[in-house]
Amino acid sequence: MRNFFTLFFAALFSLAALILAIVACAGSTKNYSPINKIYCAELDLSQIHVSTVFPSLGSATLSTLGLPSYINIGLWSYCLEDSSHSIQSCSSPSGIQKFNLTGLLYDNIVDNEALKLIDSIADVVLPSKLQDKMKYYNDLVKCMFITIIIGIVLSFVNLVFSILRWIIHIRPLVWGGAFFSFLAFAALIISIGSCLGTYSYIKYILKHNYSDYGISLSIGRTYQGLMWGAVVGALLNFILWCSVRSRPNMIYANAPIEEKPLI
Repeated sequence: MRNFFTLFFAALFSLAALILAIVACAGSTKNYSPINKIYCAELDLSQIHVSTVFPSLGSATLSTLGLPSYINIGLWSYCLEDSSHSIQSCSSPSGIQKFNLTGLLYDNIVDNEALKLIDSIADVVLPSKLQDKMKYYNDLVKCMFITIIIGIVLSFVNLVFSILRWIIHIRPLVWGGAFFSFLAFAALIISIGSCLGTYSYIKYILKHNYSDYGISLSIGRTYQGLMWGAVVGALLNFILWCSVRSRPNMIYANAPIEEKPLI
């Protein structure tokens, strides 16, 4: 009976981790609520200093360029917000969404006359610390993306092991369940750690250059909440698997008593 409840709650926590991670992973892929409000980080361009970031455009403004006030960056795609925080559109999912602030700015200028004055994305000026370590940031973004996918897959595998262990009482299933539950937990915590570390550092760089560029970044709270919930669910699942017995306890009340010879 103890094994039944242990496996039941292990499966429940594994399912919770699976659902939360899937919802977080799907953030900003479509322009409908609440998916469009789930993002890793949000770029605030509402106070951008156009003359500094786009020196060749002179006195152009945010509205004349057609740039959004905010860009919400997800794992697969990003969404554009206006000044009232209303989502206008979301890009199509296109694999790993690299953090390329230069490309985001250049790609979202809708004024053709302005684009003619900018020869290439090389004309977009941003903090040197941000530009010099772009490959390093994007390696961490890849890690974040890959590990959340691994965490989702392993959470599903672990859920299957929970169901099989209910039916079949063999030791390899217990070992497999504990092993995959640990890997799922490790993958999810690496993913959220990579996300938090990467965007926190980018936030720090932009904050210390805000007076020059007028661009800031904030961490997506909803995404963080979903992912930390998935991590806690995966951890509790692992702890429960560690207490699952290989076989149910059997008490033989009528077992024969060995008789010892009298000396």
